[in-house]
Amino acid sequence: MKTKLAFICDEMNHFLVRSMVTELRVAGYGVDVYPMSINAYSFINSEHGIFIVYMDGFSSDSEKLLGSLGVVLGDKKKDRRLYLIGTDENLRQAGGCIEQTLVTHAFRRPVNMESVLKELSIINPSYTYDGSLKISDGFVQDRSRKTILIVDDDDIYLRTIESWFTDEYNVYTAASVTSAISLLKKVSTDLILLDYEMPLLSGLDFLRILRSEPATEKIPIIFLTAKDDKEIILEILREEPTGYLLKTTAPILLKHNIKNFFDGKELWWKDE
Repeated sequence: MKTKLAFICDEMNHFLVRSMVTELRVAGYGVDVYPMSINAYSFINSEHGIFIVYMDGFSSDSEKLLGSLGVVLGDKKKDRRLYLIGTDENLRQAGGCIEQTLVTHAFRRPVNMESVLKELSIINPSYTYDGSLKISDGFVQDRSRKTILIVDDDDIYLRTIESWFTDEYNVYTAASVTSAISLLKKVSTDLILLDYEMPLLSGLDFLRILRSEPATEKIPIIFLTAKDDKEIILEILREEPTGYLLKTTAPILLKHNIKNFFDGKELWWKDE
């Protein structure tokens, strides 16, 4: 049975919030999303065992919610946990509204979802996350090489294209948008090769997430598409990526295109 989780936030449709909720669901949690203005007393008889409050600022709604959550969590008849996400100032303000003994853990923004999932796993050890994203504390990125991040949900294609570039570049891979977001918190990248069509969050969703954050808005992105479909290509180009290439492009031509990009030359946009 899935652990029921209430995710409470100000902007329910924000890309970063959607990404976090998606990763929680992929990890095996039953996630319900609520606005900050919800009356927390409605949770008294609910099945939610975990509450995550994502603070994007601190409002009167935040204050009321945390105050009433304190009453809900004070009922020891149910095993419930509270996690807070916010800036240092948000968390300081939250401390004045709810007893700190009722807060299981507080995360500072920008939040690392791998850290969140690890912390949650303490009470829900059945969940899984992408262990390939683990990078040791002593990790040093080789800055003498350009770095490429490849994002694609097709594991065979992902490993194949990775093998084409490892001799010349630092290469990282991610099988989902949420995994890619977690990885970008650990390493810097000079180029993202991005699959257009993926489940849950698409390549276009990922591009919009990156463009919404100052730290990632300027990362070059080249889309990889499986089909030479005019409508798909037009949809991609409306978002103004660095470019697009077909997955059917021969390895030697794909490598040549990436070299052209790093040399400041034009891409060959598709197979002739």
